[in-house]
Amino acid sequence: MNGRIEAVFGSLVIAETNGRVVQNSVGYCVRSDGTKLLSEVIRVRGKLADLQVFEETRGLKHGDVVEFRENMLSVTLGPGLLGQIYDGLQNPLPAVAKQAGFFLKPGLYVHGLPVDRIWDFTPVAKPGSIVTGGDMLGTTPEGIFTHRIMVPFSLRGQYTVESIIPAGKYTIEKEIAVLKG
Repeated sequence: MNGRIEAVFGSLVIAETNGRVVQNSVGYCVRSDGTKLLSEVIRVRGKLADLQVFEETRGLKHGDVVEFRENMLSVTLGPGLLGQIYDGLQNPLPAVAKQAGFFLKPGLYVHGLPVDRIWDFTPVAKPGSIVTGGDMLGTTPEGIFTHRIMVPFSLRGQYTVESIIPAGKYTIEKEIAVLKG
């Protein structure tokens, strides 16, 4: 769903919406050059939404588009998180510096975890196991810590593990299990 900017006051943007917007959801304020600036809906008043923009708002103006998402502001957890240096939006600063130098460019977002790094994975669940949100599917070591790879807490009810990958080395983007419920 989209909206239009009505006013910009520093890092606060007021937008008129064309549908239902939920407080704390994510919005992207789109500058005329196409750069999308990440923001969070901090207040909803009828058809107006107040957004806190997390970047420099220079270049935003009345009438610019705001793209609303249904998801809340979040971070990615998993192997590779430890030892990183992040900005407030989970952009790893060394990776950002490689792409843009030492000054953050508006609209630049880098995956918070190293997607190309290979990790050891050991399954704990077995095909046919019954699991619920928060149950452990397997483990991945990182230094002296062991990450527990879990069924997402947002899943309600019981699920059957249809399949799970064998112990081995994988990236964080590898699908490790298929659940049926």
